[in-house]
Amino acid sequence: MARSHYDASQSLCHCLLATGVLALLGVFLASAVHAEGVTPMEAISAGDEIPSFYVRAVTGPQAGKSVCYVCRNGDRPVVLVLLKELGPDTAALLKDLDRSVNRHRADGLRCFAVFLTDTPQKDSARLQTLAFDEKIDVPLTLAGEAATQGSSVAVPVGATISVITYHDRRIVQRFSFKPGACDESARRSIISASEKLIEASMQ
Repeated sequence: MARSHYDASQSLCHCLLATGVLALLGVFLASAVHAEGVTPMEAISAGDEIPSFYVRAVTGPQAGKSVCYVCRNGDRPVVLVLLKELGPDTAALLKDLDRSVNRHRADGLRCFAVFLTDTPQKDSARLQTLAFDEKIDVPLTLAGEAATQGSSVAVPVGATISVITYHDRRIVQRFSFKPGACDESARRSIISASEKLIEASMQ
């Protein structure tokens, strides 16, 4: 009985030790992700279909209209930017994507940004100002937060920027960022993903 009790105690200790190691590993990995500012979502979302949804175009040729850009872009390679805030990193990201689209427009690359808001009148003016000040050509649009909830394009909890690259209406990669975390390194990763998207679409 004493031996059995000892074995059980030893097994319990091993179990607790293993649990502690896994917990520390999880903290380490989470810290590494947050330090970089990018949360990769490929394992969760890759291959999911992009749903059709309507937005109110604020800039671009369709300004003032209700548009489904997913439908308009069809099977082209697309970068979809979903925003819950307009921070300093937002303008830098949209300018980088704007340049990328202009370089690869003949290759079919497209991009559109959706600001998820419940105050469309106020935020429409903010988007117009952003596009004018930063000379951004990619369409900036508005939608209510409910437009994407429960779908494959829903913005992860805690994120204020979510970037999805997709082709033929299937998600290829997804990145999400906490406020202020979309830095230069993260933007380079997104531009690289958009260029790989073009390569894949040409195969």
